[in-house]
Amino acid sequence: MKLKGEKLRNIRRKRGLSQTALSVGICTQATISLMEKQDRIPKMNILTAICARLDINVSDIVEDDDNSMTNTFDQIENAIVHEEFDTAKQMLAKIRVKNLENEFDKQRYYYLVGMYQVKTDQVDEAIFNFELILTQFSTMSANIYWALTTVGMAMAYEKLRNRARALKFVQRAVDLIDEKQMTGGQRQWQVIYRNIAELYINLKQWKDAIEMAKRGIKICRENESFFLLDNYYYLISQAQIVGGQRQAASESLQIARDVAIAADDRELTEKIG
Repeated sequence: MKLKGEKLRNIRRKRGLSQTALSVGICTQATISLMEKQDRIPKMNILTAICARLDINVSDIVEDDDNSMTNTFDQIENAIVHEEFDTAKQMLAKIRVKNLENEFDKQRYYYLVGMYQVKTDQVDEAIFNFELILTQFSTMSANIYWALTTVGMAMAYEKLRNRARALKFVQRAVDLIDEKQMTGGQRQWQVIYRNIAELYINLKQWKDAIEMAKRGIKICRENESFFLLDNYYYLISQAQIVGGQRQAASESLQIARDVAIAADDRELTEKIG
């Protein structure tokens, strides 16, 4: 993840602001200087406040600068989503943390290790890795992996049957998404809404589950993507069952089946029957 300091400086000047004026009530003038001259990424609250004052999105001045690792991490995430855990384990084992070139890559790595551990019932280990991210990578918190990690914590506590803590973390994740200008790729946004919807179903919050799934569906439609689209409709059907909406659930399940067949998602097709 890289801050485009020169672009930040150009936008600031176009707004007619000095570094001092931009920093007032947010940070020090030195912080703005480091951002512009050394591409230094500040903490999330500072970055989002600066972007709000400039009336821009965080993604306008922050970019992912490591496509090779992004592709690798996307493949691992895809394996975890589709429960291909042996593949995910093998790919994670090939990565050496000491060889990762930046903090963003380390954050993504520990997140994926934690998700693999949650999905394979290594819950205590997962919580350890998620806490590592939340405590050690605060300056990277303007990206979506901060929210993804918070959802991961909620998933871990839900598996431990600690409903109160699970609800606390999932609501914190939703607040992060709704209140902060978080940067992230399309695939990560699709994954986070899928995970939140599934969590809400497990926590008997069926209306919230439907809302999150619909957010995911909107992303799929806007990007003409089939990724997780069948999952969203399946989760909506499960939420509607929890809410006692049997007819609506049947209709949503039929859509999920049709989309799963079109997307060649054999796993979900078999699950639906």
